[in-house]
Amino acid sequence: MKRKITLHKTNEMTRGGDKLSVHGKRLVNAIYYLVQMNVNEGKSKLIEDLEYIPLEFPYLRKMMGLEKVESYIKEIENAFNELQEPMQLNNFRDPRTNELWQWYSISIISEASWKIDNNKKVAKVALSPLIKWLMINTHKGGNFTPLELIPTINKLRTKYAMKLYEYLKSFANYRYIDISQEHLMKLLGISKKSKYRYMSDMTILLNRQINELVKKTDLKELQLDNNPELKKDKKFRIIINPKAKKKTATKEEIIDILEVLTVKKF
Repeated sequence: MKRKITLHKTNEMTRGGDKLSVHGKRLVNAIYYLVQMNVNEGKSKLIEDLEYIPLEFPYLRKMMGLEKVESYIKEIENAFNELQEPMQLNNFRDPRTNELWQWYSISIISEASWKIDNNKKVAKVALSPLIKWLMINTHKGGNFTPLELIPTINKLRTKYAMKLYEYLKSFANYRYIDISQEHLMKLLGISKKSKYRYMSDMTILLNRQINELVKKTDLKELQLDNNPELKKDKKFRIIINPKAKKKTATKEEIIDILEVLTVKKF
């Protein structure tokens, strides 16, 4: 049985949408977990001052589920390229300065490279300052969600299931949430030209992901409420924990999403 590897991920990232592939998402989590381990060992200042964070390939292969993939180097390189794609944040309040920006463009990393060092393949990555700040300051205000990376998240087959799990896990103390189709599409990084712009197709996709999460994760009570009144309003009600004391999350918690990554003041 594989040892559990648990990441405490800030809700600003678990509840923000993204367009990353499965390997792109796993790479973000691998970097995040390495930062977390160093912070837990009292090395926050070291990580903060490092221009490049070193990542050994055996670690990346394990965390990205590439141990049996022959073309793992190419997969890792492709994932690094994904993380350099720009993302847009709208009405973004920088947690470091409290400044409000109507538009903000950012990528998760600014540089990535790898070389052979002492007969070992080692990658180096430069995180964007804001992303590094979020990873280092995860526990500020208690605004984070514990996520079991190995084996749970790495069992999931699609990028949609991975994102939906992180998102719903952050609301695990609530009975249910109501989420609009538009919001769900942003969360999952789905284009408005996609077939999922139709409620019927989005319902099929959502049921498929929920079924996988019930089988493979600790969210065993998940189900989709088929109330026709919700469909008229183009909303989905996802039942998360029927026994929870809290009925549902506030509207602000659910809809406070930016184009790709949500960031709020701690």
